[in-house]
Amino acid sequence: GWLCGEGPHFIEEALKPGSRATVHSVLVSAEAAEKHKPLLDRLPPESELAQIPDRLFHQIAGTRTPQGIAAIVELPVFDLKTIARSPNAVLVVACGLQDPGNIGTIIRSADALGASAVITLLGTVNPFNPKAVRSCVGSIFRMPVFAGLKPENVFRLLRDLGVRILGTDPQSAVALSTVDLRRSIALLVGQESAGLPEEISREADEFLSIPIRTQADSLNAAMAAGIFLYEVARQRKFKFQP
Repeated sequence: GWLCGEGPHFIEEALKPGSRATVHSVLVSAEAAEKHKPLLDRLPPESELAQIPDRLFHQIAGTRTPQGIAAIVELPVFDLKTIARSPNAVLVVACGLQDPGNIGTIIRSADALGASAVITLLGTVNPFNPKAVRSCVGSIFRMPVFAGLKPENVFRLLRDLGVRILGTDPQSAVALSTVDLRRSIALLVGQESAGLPEEISREADEFLSIPIRTQADSLNAAMAAGIFLYEVARQRKFKFQP
């Protein structure tokens, strides 16, 4: 897939070792060309570079305070079946989340804590939304992300491959830390207020709870996903998959 983003940080992350992205085209304003020269010098020889007047860049920029540089990046195409089949896979399945900041944070946590992929189901905010991309701080270039998949297709695949499907429920008597999470698993992440839709929750093999103070209502969805992924990584002694 293709991704367009603004700012030097977007391009720096795409060029980092470990990034699976390819920087195809860079657009830079005349004023920013000199400022970002060290970054532009790092572009691969095959990247296109176009310089335009400052005023024109400001007119077409998607941010309120443009930094004078933008790029079009190609992301690799991943095969979900291959990833889900890998030993001890960890899949994060976002179900109906609407905040792009939450999705970006989940992708960032999944990258940092060794998940295999992030999946968003139909009805979930696009993980390639500009705000989501900014929130994930470059993880979008390393972490396989699948957007807008049909729930029935995802759950059929998980069942066929023997992946254990887990949900979070504050009412569950089964605490997260008491369950063996070292086999292939998929974590369902729903909205903070509404939780998982009924048709999605029916797919879960088990619901786990994250113990919190009784006075607290709930955890932010991205925070809950991060805690879950940390426990998975802890049980696996932080030996992250490639």
